[in-house]
Amino acid sequence: MQSPGVSEEPVSNDSEVAQALVDHARTQQWQICELPSESGALYLANAEQVADQVALVLLTGAAGADMALVCQLRERFHHALFIAEQDSREADLVLPERAGSAALARLLQHAGAHQRRSERIVGLIRDVGETRRRMHQLTDIGNSLTSSQELDELLDTILTEARRIANCEGASMYLLEDGEDGEVGEEDSDRTLVFKLAQNDALDMPFAETRLPLTAQSIAGYVALYGRELNLEDAYQLPPDAPYDFNRSFDERVSYRTQSMLVLPMRDHRDRVVGVLQFINRRDAETERVLPFSDDAVEVLRAVASQAAVSIQKNMLIADMSALFESFVQASVKTIEQRDPSTSGHSFRVADKTVALLTALPQSNCHRFADLTFSPSHLKEVRYAALLHDFGKIGVRENVLVKAKKLTSERLEVLEHRVELARERARRRAVEEQLSRMHQGQSPEQALHSVYETLDAELARLDQFWEWIQRANEPNLLEAGDYAHLNQLSHYRFVELNGSDGTLLDRADLEALSVRRGSLTPAERVEIESHVSHTRDFLAMLRWPEELAGVPSIAGAHHEKLNGTGYPQGLIGDEIPLASRVMTVCDIYDALTAMDRPYKRSMGSEEALNILEKEASAKLLDEDIVRIFIDSGVYRRGLVFE
Repeated sequence: MQSPGVSEEPVSNDSEVAQALVDHARTQQWQICELPSESGALYLANAEQVADQVALVLLTGAAGADMALVCQLRERFHHALFIAEQDSREADLVLPERAGSAALARLLQHAGAHQRRSERIVGLIRDVGETRRRMHQLTDIGNSLTSSQELDELLDTILTEARRIANCEGASMYLLEDGEDGEVGEEDSDRTLVFKLAQNDALDMPFAETRLPLTAQSIAGYVALYGRELNLEDAYQLPPDAPYDFNRSFDERVSYRTQSMLVLPMRDHRDRVVGVLQFINRRDAETERVLPFSDDAVEVLRAVASQAAVSIQKNMLIADMSALFESFVQASVKTIEQRDPSTSGHSFRVADKTVALLTALPQSNCHRFADLTFSPSHLKEVRYAALLHDFGKIGVRENVLVKAKKLTSERLEVLEHRVELARERARRRAVEEQLSRMHQGQSPEQALHSVYETLDAELARLDQFWEWIQRANEPNLLEAGDYAHLNQLSHYRFVELNGSDGTLLDRADLEALSVRRGSLTPAERVEIESHVSHTRDFLAMLRWPEELAGVPSIAGAHHEKLNGTGYPQGLIGDEIPLASRVMTVCDIYDALTAMDRPYKRSMGSEEALNILEKEASAKLLDEDIVRIFIDSGVYRRGLVFE
């Protein structure tokens, strides 16, 4: 571009070229600033005398050779094009020996373009840096929200991280509760706005959760109802047509001044408002002056609100799933206990004692347990295993599961009828024998005496048989009893009505009555013991989360014995999980001391503890665990879970 008022004649003297450049810049309305220097005169050509807008630095004389000076100037005028009169490694360009006005105009144009390009590049670099900083901030807050588990901790993290990102003095959070339809309106009586949390660096006041009516009259209520964000430069100067109002009572009470506000809706994956984030008084990082919320700040906090909504929903979903699973476990236990009401509360008591005893192990003076540590998730795993340890009983026939006596009530009634039928047969035979003797010429008195003497002996024998059956039908807690006399019953014969040979007891009856401990026959014992395998197999079918994956194996080993005589796998020693060994002790103790059951009486604590010690001495139970169970007083714990 040709500069007006500048001659087209070429200038040859170096100083004259430099002066011509300066003169040409003046004609183009460039402002010139001359700075004295020991190395020579320095001229700055710029548009508005602002350092960041300097387009050309003219190094005159020997100034271009002064490295320190040039470096200092480059730091100050980093967008400028440096031009020297003489050859210089520090300059970008060297003035030509001869230059016309057109060349000088092009040089100025080049300097201006260089300055604008440099500014754009720096601006882009700044924007990229700011974008990266925001991405890192959002990544950091995303990681923080992901790692938070408890709801209160999560909410506190959301506000803290969001305030840090936007440099806000205060922030509040509101959550919507009991809203199912999500309809928008002036008021929604079905939903409540819950003031969940507040933070403020300028105030130190106790916070109390509050439930508020959901109306558009408040700023938070308006945003919650309509899902619109509000960016207020001054909360005290709202638009005259605003349907909402700012309540100054809090500010007046604590001598506070709320100024800039940004209120954002939090939306879930269905785009439904689940809460409100409210940010107060964004401040300049250097001057602490209150600033309005810029578009950049709004964009970042909008992303935070989105992440917060997802995290809150996820947290609540996890809590709901945990509550649902807990309810399932409780219902499963109660289902089993409904089949055998006499064991009511057993699983809950065993779970309580098992967790208590497990946590008591490292607190004891037993060296082998000194280094044990148990995470909350593992204790939860053990508790679930203990609660469900008898769930497999659902696969056991009810007449076996609740069998109170060695014979079922139906079978005992059959035997009673058999004995009574045998009595009637004996009486009938006596009458027939009396009539026969009378026909043979005996007097009625003689015939009656001889016949009924035999009848009385037979009836007494049958009464003895019935007494033996009733006494043998009672189960023993320990192996005891001599049942050899039952063989006499099996040898008792009579003729059935159809002429066949009948007995009072068949082989199955004799086997049941001869059981020396408990009420179950060997076959029934196998069936009842199968409940452990049923428990393990059923629990293994469920998709347990990783932290609860051990529930099936722990629950499935509570009838194993240290010497390998347990069931169902015959595990030995450390093959049995520690939690299972602990559960076994608690299970046996509760089974012994629980309320009377139809097939056993309730034991006192001392007697039950003696049995545990004997089983430990016999290498069936872990001696150290039994000792800690007794010494720690865990056995005294009662029913905790309702």
